[in-house]
Amino acid sequence: MYVDAITLAAVADEWRKLLTGARIDTIIQPTEHAIALQCYAPNAQHVESGGSGGPAGRNRWFYLSAHPQLARVHITALKPPRIASEPPPFVMLLRKHLEGARIESISQPRWERVIEIVAGYRKSPDSDERIRFRIIVEVMNRLGNIIFCDEQGTILGSLKRVSSEVNRYRVIAAGIPYVPPPPQMRTLAGQSLPRLEPTTVTAAQLSICAADEDAVAALQGPVRKKKRDQGPPTLWQLLSKHTLGCSPLLAREAVFRATENAEMPVSAATPDIWEELAWNVRDLTSLFDTQQWQPQLVERALSGEESGDLEPVLPDLADGVAEPGVSEEPGEPEEPEIPDESYVPLAFAPYVMEQYAGQPGMRVRQSPSINVLIDDFYARTEWHDAVDTLRGPLRRVLQTQLERCQRKATLLDKELQAEAEAQQDRLYGELLLAHQHEVGQGPQSVMLENYFEQDENGVSAQVKVPLDPRFDAVTNANRYFNKYHKLRRSLELLPDQIAQNNAELATVAQIMSDLKLAENAKEIDLVKAEVLGQGYIRGKAAIDKKALKAAKKGKRVKKPGPGGGAPLYVPCEGFTVMVGKNSRQNEDVTFHQATSNDIWLHARGVPGAHVIIKTAGREVPRHTIERAATLAAYYSEARGTTSTPVDYTLQRHVRHMKGGGPGLVTYEREHTVYVEPDKALQLMS
Repeated sequence: MYVDAITLAAVADEWRKLLTGARIDTIIQPTEHAIALQCYAPNAQHVESGGSGGPAGRNRWFYLSAHPQLARVHITALKPPRIASEPPPFVMLLRKHLEGARIESISQPRWERVIEIVAGYRKSPDSDERIRFRIIVEVMNRLGNIIFCDEQGTILGSLKRVSSEVNRYRVIAAGIPYVPPPPQMRTLAGQSLPRLEPTTVTAAQLSICAADEDAVAALQGPVRKKKRDQGPPTLWQLLSKHTLGCSPLLAREAVFRATENAEMPVSAATPDIWEELAWNVRDLTSLFDTQQWQPQLVERALSGEESGDLEPVLPDLADGVAEPGVSEEPGEPEEPEIPDESYVPLAFAPYVMEQYAGQPGMRVRQSPSINVLIDDFYARTEWHDAVDTLRGPLRRVLQTQLERCQRKATLLDKELQAEAEAQQDRLYGELLLAHQHEVGQGPQSVMLENYFEQDENGVSAQVKVPLDPRFDAVTNANRYFNKYHKLRRSLELLPDQIAQNNAELATVAQIMSDLKLAENAKEIDLVKAEVLGQGYIRGKAAIDKKALKAAKKGKRVKKPGPGGGAPLYVPCEGFTVMVGKNSRQNEDVTFHQATSNDIWLHARGVPGAHVIIKTAGREVPRHTIERAATLAAYYSEARGTTSTPVDYTLQRHVRHMKGGGPGLVTYEREHTVYVEPDKALQLMS
């Protein structure tokens, strides 16, 4: 999903009403790919936008992003956090020329994903002459950029520098005239031609495009190889390829309105379908001129497994992602409505998306403001991306530790098999001593009678004993005895080593589960603290940078405590249910907050949460136990399954695992119930 040309037109239209004449007060860089401008518009037109417009004469944050996957522009609900205390050079350049300037115009080249903001100020208080600058935002994902030019179009700076080695068509660097992106072209009958104007497209034009595609495919024949399972070319692909500003979303919508099948193949098109399709393309793209916007956000219900990864939809403040809440900045828009956590945003558009209407698991949110919907979409999407980015380094550390423990387990298993080798060495030594008068110095092996192994007739078996030719029989025997005793000492240590390694494996598996179930940056920080505490991160990476910075300033550094944050408390049919969502919380709820008569629950055989039902001496109904069991299943590796076994027992029957980390236990006298993890969402709603 990306911001297409028609969506950008809706954004620009709304901006013109809100921000023309606004004063640029502050410029910050929220992330390495984005710039944010705080603008004060004393006389801006009021837009009833459900939060994004607000009363005139207030501050608004203007978010410009050239993210390679999440490029967009919109008014954001909250002040974005700064990326660093020291502003980057590009921000300093913008501040030098733009702070105090007023926005004079906002424009968009027709059907391009480019938006241009012109801002300026008087050369002097008594002069009518103005100095103007241009901010050009190319909202083109991987090729996106934010370019700052003077009034004549000379580039003063850019978020990304593009050399001639990267792009021969145009160079983006200071001192070079700005060149717009190349025009959108298509290939027809072997010629490169401009794409079709969507507001005037005809059925005949689309039919000619389809015929040319068929002719090209026929000429290429078997040489043309498509991706596996790609299927025949569709009408929406044809529109995207030949029509200006026609994104996949817009193309699918036009095809659906014409045929009620967004994936209809080109081969199925009839003359009537071409007429209907051309009319719908013209109708949809006429919004560019009529500006009769009807913004919508489509959300998709998550399956159980997906909700395990994407459950939180609006995060805590962390790494450039803002937590929803009341803004402290005067005049900023109110926070967007927090949607149901079981839904994830799928698409947004400034028109009614009929292709999703009535589909199972889909729902639509309406808003007078496209800015509100874009802000909501990317706040949730980018947050998930940011949280997953935070998980990445820890996941790699834990995976390395897990593989190390698995390799050690393999080696220990091999050493366990050395018991037979030790007994063989002992036998060789005893046989050599018994036959020492028969064995001289020099041979590399000798066949000896084994008195310890006889058949039913009393005949001893013959054993071939390897020898070191440098030594006599007694010395060779002593060498075998020394090897035997060394192996025996090693074998005596093996049970403890195996138990210790198994406990380590369980600890790593539990922390990996904690990381997977962590829902925001704070919970990931708790997992990181546990990883550091276990010593899995070493060297420079193990240094607490915040503590180091505080120490350099002479401040007292607070030592990290063993806490894992507050557990989750869920009321359930008159009982309080506690859920430990990481190792430390598991330790806390089971051994510090629970009493001996409380009921302890855990998903069987997988890492996950400890769940405690506080009984207060009362008998707990079976139904309550089953509902609490859904929490244990949901906050475990079993999330996403349809039926999960959950064991439960009294807390008094739960013991620490010997040598295990926090929250690792053994238990007995358990009973088992089978539950659906997703039903926990009903309990928590």
